[in-house]
Amino acid sequence: MTTRTGRRAEWIAGVVLTACALCACGADAPDAAPTARALSPEEAPSFEALPDCDEMALLLGGLVDGLVPADGAESGQGKHGDSYTYGVSCTWLTPRTRSDNAFEAVKGGSLAVGITVSELPRDPDDEAIMRGMGMVFDDPRAEAIGGYVVTMDRSFDPAAPLGIVGPQVVIGPTTIIATAGGLYLGEVEELAPITNDRAIGASVALYEAIRER
Repeated sequence: MTTRTGRRAEWIAGVVLTACALCACGADAPDAAPTARALSPEEAPSFEALPDCDEMALLLGGLVDGLVPADGAESGQGKHGDSYTYGVSCTWLTPRTRSDNAFEAVKGGSLAVGITVSELPRDPDDEAIMRGMGMVFDDPRAEAIGGYVVTMDRSFDPAAPLGIVGPQVVIGPTTIIATAGGLYLGEVEELAPITNDRAIGASVALYEAIRER
């Protein structure tokens, strides 16, 4: 039976195959279907190209291993969108959040990963402006996909555990952000191995998978 604490925890926590056959024996083989072109950094991935939360878990390269998905009905899991902005939001919980023991449940935490795609006009100087404010962290993995990393922390440490204000990987109209934290307490033992660096690497891998779809 889900405890009141467990329900509250979930509320808070609130990535075409075409087959071809020869018509007759000896017929010439048809031309190969064209390979899907990878998106350029300035192109927006389609709503259909975005993964659901189960697919995202596989694409994050082990980042959510040992965690459990939050209840979609209670935490806003999955794809969302309107006329100009769309994306997907996924949250995973540490097992303690499901405990019937309130003293254990309060030690639980969550990891959230979100993808947002905006079709609104963008300022081409965004990166330069944020860099001037000290909000851009140079990361070669992000740069290799045509993006950059935004952080609100001027003393950003890639080796530090991922926090509630995580690094954002920005690639043109696409932003991927990962955050983690305790549901009630500041530090969560199970989330400590998830560093800012791991989150950036997972976000880059996630985007690389999306742009090939």
